[in-house]
Amino acid sequence: MLVKKRRTAWKVWPVLGSSFLVYPALAQTVNVPAGLPPTVNATYQEVGMGGWTPPTSTTTQQISGSGSVVSTTTTTGSSTDALQSMYSQSWGYAAAQNASALGVTPDALAATCVVESGCRNVYTANGNSSITGAFQMSNGTYNEALQKALTSNPSLASSITNTGISGQQDPATQAVAAAQYLKDAATSLQNAGISNPTALDARAYYNFGPTAGQAIARATDDTPMSQFVSASHMANNGISSNETVGQWRANVASKMGSAASSPILSS
Repeated sequence: MLVKKRRTAWKVWPVLGSSFLVYPALAQTVNVPAGLPPTVNATYQEVGMGGWTPPTSTTTQQISGSGSVVSTTTTTGSSTDALQSMYSQSWGYAAAQNASALGVTPDALAATCVVESGCRNVYTANGNSSITGAFQMSNGTYNEALQKALTSNPSLASSITNTGISGQQDPATQAVAAAQYLKDAATSLQNAGISNPTALDARAYYNFGPTAGQAIARATDDTPMSQFVSASHMANNGISSNETVGQWRANVASKMGSAASSPILSS
């Protein structure tokens, strides 16, 4: 049985009195660069986060021609260590957003929660005290500051669990009250002559109230803390009887880390 070889057909097409040959199509070759193509990671905002964009870390990978990873480098933004501690909590970004909405820097808010609770949502209320939560606020101070914040920025009501005392145990909600209290502290300290109060400047106000807060913020380092704070309050806050303002500041600053020097007001 003979098998005829199939030949490629050539066709001649007449075009306006002339003709041309149509050649068979050849396979195309696509040249791709060595290595893996860049990957685009789509980022979707969490529901309720609005238009606020938190600082993020950046990861860079060096990839060889075969596609294997040669090295990985991760760098973080300019945020403080305290802020990173707050961001590690499920409520951290929401708390930071709420602070920003009131004109308070998230770093200063984070410095406060690091000192108060290690940014943990602890329940410490008992029969003698209502102080509780990540920002360790009493019911009275929390309620007063929260209502003031909502009056200042009514849109915050849509981002918190509820506006009653029961919302105190939600850290993102309590952050609204804590941020407002820090804002009040900054205003008080500015009136006392401190032009740009920091988280460290406001610590005494937050811990011991407006009168002692102003006095301690303006005091020299060698002034005894006992001049401004009662013995019982000093004992309850781990302050020794002969501790000076300078020693107390150093102790607080070591807990706050780099956030100690963060200004309270964002504008």
